[in-house]
Amino acid sequence: MKKYIKSLLLLALAAVVFTGCKEEYGTDPGNDGTPVATVYQYTVGKGYNSDNDCLIRVATNAAVADVYYLSELKSAKEARKMTEAQYSDYVVANGKKIDVKASAYKDVYITDLHGVYTITVVAVNGGEKTSQSVEFTGLDYKALGSFPYMSEMFGDMGKVDVEYSEIGNRYRIKSLWAEGYGFSFSPDGSKVTVYPASMVTGYVHPSYGMMSVADQGSSYDEATKTFTFNFKYLVSAGSFGIKVETLTLKN
Repeated sequence: MKKYIKSLLLLALAAVVFTGCKEEYGTDPGNDGTPVATVYQYTVGKGYNSDNDCLIRVATNAAVADVYYLSELKSAKEARKMTEAQYSDYVVANGKKIDVKASAYKDVYITDLHGVYTITVVAVNGGEKTSQSVEFTGLDYKALGSFPYMSEMFGDMGKVDVEYSEIGNRYRIKSLWAEGYGFSFSPDGSKVTVYPASMVTGYVHPSYGMMSVADQGSSYDEATKTFTFNFKYLVSAGSFGIKVETLTLKN
């Protein structure tokens, strides 16, 4: 009798283990019968413009046969008022095919985006489709005007050309210390974020070589329309210390 009960318990345990495995089957992307393309988003590197160029990595599971992607303005996608399934069909019909195999990955660069974009990737196997989306905000700079710029390091630098992107609330000075060497910045109340936080200036010091700056915490005064940048000026031999720069958006 004890042997019979023990056998029943072992059978019951085996059934539980089998049921548990069955419920978990498919959670591992490599064993899933459903096609899945996982999308990762990265900042583009050298040779690309991080303001308007996007890099996505598409990683497929073993069930994927084909992968397509489509990038369009978020407002345009929303205006279609499609279900997820309908939009997946739309992406396959109107998007671009990604040359990626099952259980592999592919990096895709999408360039010259201006505005808020939705990038949708659809994985296909027969009639079955799944989709994933990411968003990218492409800045859209327009000329704002020329405004006075004062530098504790270089003195009165005269008026500099400033651009502004309403998307992202971002200002930009394309050329400041030298042609093509400037920076962009965004105010948030009285605080200012500088992009990039550290940069070369393009100015070559006669004794110490190329000069770079690192933002040490900058601010904005709404009443006077003045940006105050606290830049540490650096060369290979050391630092010139923190120098104050001001840009006033009033002539």
